[in-house]
This record gives sequence, structure tokens and C-alpha cells, in this order.
Amino acid sequence: MNTSPMNPLKILLVDDEDGIRKVLKITLESAGYRILTAPDGETGLDIFVREAPDLVITDIKMPGIDGIELLKRIKHLNPETEVIMITGHGDMDLAVKSLQYEAADFITKPIDSLDLESAIQKAQDRMAISRNIKTYMEDLKILVEEKDKKLNESEKLATIGQTIAGMSHAIKNIAGGLKGSSFILEQGIEHENRQYLKQGWEMMKGNIDKITKLSLDLLNYAKTTRLNFQLENPNTPAREIVQLMTHKAKEKKINFKFLPSPEKKMALMDSDAIHNCLLNLVANAFDAFDESLDPEGQKQDGPRQVTLGITAQEKEIVYQVKDTGAGMSEPVAASLFKEFITTKGVNGTGFGLMTTKKIIEEHHGNIRFRTEPGKGSEFIIRIPLRTKG
Repeated sequence: MNTSPMNPLKILLVDDEDGIRKVLKITLESAGYRILTAPDGETGLDIFVREAPDLVITDIKMPGIDGIELLKRIKHLNPETEVIMITGHGDMDLAVKSLQYEAADFITKPIDSLDLESAIQKAQDRMAISRNIKTYMEDLKILVEEKDKKLNESEKLATIGQTIAGMSHAIKNIAGGLKGSSFILEQGIEHENRQYLKQGWEMMKGNIDKITKLSLDLLNYAKTTRLNFQLENPNTPAREIVQLMTHKAKEKKINFKFLPSPEKKMALMDSDAIHNCLLNLVANAFDAFDESLDPEGQKQDGPRQVTLGITAQEKEIVYQVKDTGAGMSEPVAASLFKEFITTKGVNGTGFGLMTTKKIIEEHHGNIRFRTEPGKGSEFIIRIPLRTKG
């Protein structure tokens, strides 16, 4: 086990069995680590807040706050803290579940010193990678700020910095998900367990979908500098969205209403780009009914409805996307369109809304929204009705 005598790794050990705590404390202290111990999850959480250990090793099954709940609370307080789980041979399902909550690793009882050494080394490697990423991003931020002082394109440079930061966060989440799913697949193959194989494959597919969406979002964001303006019927890109999303609406049991403009006016626009804007807004509206993404933790008891409407006014085209979903919290709403922020947790990248805003501004238009937690959101796009470039 590698540690520096000048700066020993601080480890919090949480286990309700006094014998295991004493043995592991002696073993780890002899290896040069500084050890804190707790007999239960509640005490462990208090020590974690007070002492800020580098690493936590906790039993999964404990009275009161169990290991899974302790893991979740630690990750909420400090997502960078690595946590190793201790489990019995019959608790493999709980161990796999802990990986989904971003545990670094798990070891089984009776604890083998080599397994413990390996788990701690893996956790240290993950911490080193996180520190390197953080240092890299801080250096990158300083570089962008220096360039910003020397050049007049300050807004563009700030956007580049936000893009890189957003990409780094999204890629880090995807990499962690892929690592977890590959581990579960390996366990399924090793133990010939179909449940683990199925669970690992579902996680793998989800992360592949995230990679695909991130790539498409980046391509769409880059494309906004090469828009192809042509005279189009404003209803056309909206009808494409309706055809594309009707099946998904039925799957999610959402009443998807389409209110086309009765006017036959033609507008100068990039139909594909407007299609991407509306698709992003409608997809977000559908996701507003996902309870796991609800910022207030409220269930929606009213009608599950999303409306896509178009109005051709005298001087502008107005697109409206309205939902009766969860709405947004004040912090999220205040940051929307100002930075790469997502309302989808680890499932989002934040590029979609920024791309939408950029496309609308390239059309000399604007996008506004109003939202209320527990009642829904409405996004309104206004594009000048231009018939010539």
C-alpha cells in the first residue's frame, strides 16, 4: 500500500462489528494510513462532515443508516470522495447496487489483505485522476482568462471555456458509467449470472446513448455557424417533430397536442436547425414528467400534456412548447441559457439548450421561458418574419 509518511491518507472506517473495526484499524495504521472509526452510519456521517477524510470504507449492512444510504449521503456532500464497500458473500446484489451510486469498489468478508490493498490502490488512482482533471480544468480556465484579456473576442472565448468544462463533466460521467457497467458484465460472465449480464448490458446501452447524444449535440452546436436559410413553411419542422415524437408520447402516456398555424406564410429559415431546436424543447418537455428529475420531488397528479403550437403573426413566427410537468427550481431557471447547465442530472450535457439559443439568435430571434415548480414550463421562440436575406 502506497502512502506518504509526511501526508498519510486519512481513511474513515465504518462498521458495526467492533472486532472488524479493530483488526482493520491495526492493519491499515501499520501500512501508514491515518484511521478514523465509527460504529454506525450516523456517527460515520458526523465524522465525515467534521474530519473530511480522503477515503471511506463502510460495511453495507448496518442498523440505522446502512452502507448504501451512507454512500449516497457522502456523494451528495462531496462527490469526489471515494467509498469502498464491505459486503458478505450473500450481498452481491447490494454490492452491485453500490456501484450504481458510484462506489469505488467492494470487498467481501472475510476480508483479504491483498483485496483490501487492491481496493485502496484503485480508489487512490481514481482520486489522482480526479485531481488531474480538476487541475487541468483550472489551468484551462486561467488560459482562457489570459486570452480573454489579450483578444476582443471575450464572449467567444468564454463560450469555448464553458464548452470544454461541460464536455469534461459529461465525459467523466459517461466514463464512470461505462466502467460500472463493464464491471457488472464481468461479474455476470464470471458467475454465469444472467441477471448481472442483463443489468450490465442495460447500463452499457444507456451510456452508449449518452455518447451518441453528446456527439450529436456538439455537431449541432458547431453547425449553427453554417446555417442554410431558405423560404420554408414554419409548420414543416414542427410537423416532423410530431411524427417523430408521437410514438414516444404514447409510451410515456403523454397527451401530445399539435396546434399548427393556419396561415400559409413562408419564412426565411434553416428548417433543419429549427427542427433541432423544437426537438430539444419537446424532448425536455417529455422528460419533465420523469419523477427522478423533479427538482422539488413532487408527483404530477394532473394531466400529462405537452403542447407544440405555431402562430404566424404580422411580423414574426412564434413557436410555443408547453408542458404540465415538474417545472424548474429557481437556481436552475436563473442559470438557464447563461451557461451549460442541464436539468437532467447525469443524463444530460447542457449543450442542447445552448445550441437552441444560438440557433434562434442566428435567426435574429429570441427564446424566453416561464416555469413553476410542480406545474410545468413553457418555452416561447420568436423569429422575425423575413422573406429576404
